[in-house]
Amino acid sequence: MNTPPAASKFRFLLLVLFLLPFIMQPLCLPAQESEKTFKQDDVFSIFVKKEKRAKRDSALKIPIKIKKPYFAVTPFVGYNPAYGFLIGVGTTMGIYLGDLATTPVSSVCAAINLTTADQTIITVRSNIITNTSKYILRGDWRYLVFSQPTYGLGTGIKMHTNRGIIFNDGGSTASLPPDAQPLNYDYIRLYETFYFRVIKKWYLGIGYCLDAYSNIVDHNHVDSVPPQNTSHYKYSTDRGFNPEKYTMSGLSLEVLLDSRDNSIRPTKGYLANIAFRPNFTFLGSNKNSLMLNTEFRTYISFSKRRPDHLIGFWYLGQFCEKGTVPYLGLPALCWDMYNRAGRGYIQGSIRGVNFVYGETEWRFPISPYSGILGGCAFVNVTTASSDDGTHKLFQYWDPAAGVGLRIMFSRETLSNLCIDFGFGADGTKGIFFNLNETF
Repeated sequence: MNTPPAASKFRFLLLVLFLLPFIMQPLCLPAQESEKTFKQDDVFSIFVKKEKRAKRDSALKIPIKIKKPYFAVTPFVGYNPAYGFLIGVGTTMGIYLGDLATTPVSSVCAAINLTTADQTIITVRSNIITNTSKYILRGDWRYLVFSQPTYGLGTGIKMHTNRGIIFNDGGSTASLPPDAQPLNYDYIRLYETFYFRVIKKWYLGIGYCLDAYSNIVDHNHVDSVPPQNTSHYKYSTDRGFNPEKYTMSGLSLEVLLDSRDNSIRPTKGYLANIAFRPNFTFLGSNKNSLMLNTEFRTYISFSKRRPDHLIGFWYLGQFCEKGTVPYLGLPALCWDMYNRAGRGYIQGSIRGVNFVYGETEWRFPISPYSGILGGCAFVNVTTASSDDGTHKLFQYWDPAAGVGLRIMFSRETLSNLCIDFGFGADGTKGIFFNLNETF
C-alpha cells in the first residue's frame, strides 16, 4: 500500500516536533539558569500596584494556607470542531488538605458550556487527596445534550479537507463531509473511584462507573429514504442493543501509581494506572462486558529554576476484553476524563473496539521572570481497531500536531488557561480551550 503524500508530511512533522525539545535543550538551559530570580505570578498580578507587586514572594515562598480553597474562574468563548462555536464558564478550585511536603493539591474543575450545535455540556471533575496522600477520591460527572458525527470504527487517514470543521446545525448532514454519520443523544456519566495507599505512591482503587445514553437519533438512518444502515445502527442491532437507548453500569478495580508533584500542573513524577471495568446486567447494564483501561504519564524538566520548561509523555490504551460494549461506549478519541486526548481531531471521530493513543508535548516559558505566559508544541497519534477485522490495532495511524498558549490564573495552585490550535492529517483543525494542563 502506497503511503499518501499527506501522511508522509505528517510523519516528518511528527519526527521534527518530537526531536525539537532535545535540540532546543542546550540552547535554553543557559538562559533559564541565569542569576535573576524567577517569581511565579499570575494574570491578576498585572492589576496589582508596582510597590505591592515587589513584595510578592517567590514561587517557593508563596504563603499557602492549608484547607483554604483557591479559585480560578474564566469565561469560554471559542471554537471547537466537536461543538462549533461555544460560550460558557469554567472554574477550578484547588485546596491543600494536609502538609504541603506530603500532600499535593486537590482540585475540582467544573464547567457549563452552550454551543451553536444546540448542545448543553455540564461537567464536574474532581481529584481529592487527603492528608499525607493516604487516600484519593477521583470523580468524573457529566450531563450532555449532545450532537456528534461518527465515521465508523478503526483508524486510517481519510483525506477530507473539511472533515468535522463545520458542525453548527445540530445534526443536519448538509454541512458535513459525505462519510459523516451525525448522531444526537443525551448522556449521563457518573464515575467515582476511591483509592487507598498500600505502599509509598502505590494505590489500590475501587469505584463505580455509569454511562447512560438515551434519546439517540441516528440521522442518516431515520432521515433517509430508504433508511441507511449506518455504523451505529448496524453495530447496535447486530449485537442486540436498542439503537435509541442503552446503558453501561459496572465496577472499576484499579492499581494506581501517582508520584507527580502537582496534579494540576505537574513538572516531575509518574502517573500509571491499570483499571479493570466489569459491567454487569444486575447493575443496570444491557449486557455483561469487561474493559481494560491503561494510562501512563511522565515529565522531563529542562531547568531546575523553571521546572515548567519540560517535555511530557502521555499514553492511553483502552481494550474491550470480553462481552459486548454498546457503540457509543467503545473507546474513542477525546473521551478521557478531561476530554484532552486528540487535539487536532473532532471528538469521537476515531473510535474502535481497541484503542491506543500517544502524545508528546513540549512546554516552555514565554514570560522569563513572571511565569504568567507559557507556550507548548505537541504531537499525538492514534490507532484503533474495527469490529470486522478490516482495521487492526497498529495497522493504521492518525497523527495530529499543534501549538498552544498558557496563561497563569492562580499562582497558589498553578491553575492556568490553555488555548491550543491543533490540526489532523485529514484536514480537521480547531481551537481548543481548557482549564489546567492537557495532561
